[in-house]
Amino acid sequence: MKLTPDVHAPPRLVFAGRYVQFHAGRECGEERWSVEVTPGALVARGEQVTSAPHPAPGRQEYRATLTHDWRLTALEVRWTVGDRELLAVHAADGERWRARVEYAGHVKEQEGDYPAFCEIDFTTHLFTTFMLQRRDFAVGGEHEFPALLIGPPYMAVTPGRLLYRCVERGRFGSGPAKRYIVSRPPGSESEGFAFWADDDGLVLESYEGLDLARPWMRLAELRKG
Repeated sequence: MKLTPDVHAPPRLVFAGRYVQFHAGRECGEERWSVEVTPGALVARGEQVTSAPHPAPGRQEYRATLTHDWRLTALEVRWTVGDRELLAVHAADGERWRARVEYAGHVKEQEGDYPAFCEIDFTTHLFTTFMLQRRDFAVGGEHEFPALLIGPPYMAVTPGRLLYRCVERGRFGSGPAKRYIVSRPPGSESEGFAFWADDDGLVLESYEGLDLARPWMRLAELRKG
């Protein structure tokens, strides 16, 4: 779904919501997020706050920009655990991706390929929504693609691959939804995780692995513009 705003319009809300996070079946935090469309880009902002029993309780704030057809162009992450703080700044330059990570007085820089069919995977399910916006899935359909994986402990880039497979269409809550399984080739699908998403690609609930009795993230609030 490409969003084409009026070039003279002020920023407009696309989605905003709140996820509740779980670890080993126990609630351990939340994430509040929003996506706005502006004349120049889509802008996503969010904050995750976790506590025990999460294995690394802390606060993570992020800001991402995307083209109007949902391709990531930049990501800034500020992650705080106790008295330690890390800042990671990522940005696309055409088909190159550059990263700069600042932590404990040290700086690490990275640079690599970012072709048009590559995706960015990050610690929020918003990035799952971005991927689904760029692809169509029928039940039984799958897409495999290269991805730059960004996450702890340094919010740096690890190149890899993702495989998304749509395994079921049904209802989740009061509306239609599809269930997906995500894996990381060449790893087995049994090492991946499952989630339900609505027809806008918003993740409604995800799971620790494939067991639908073990929630990971659950959408608790949603507002659409």
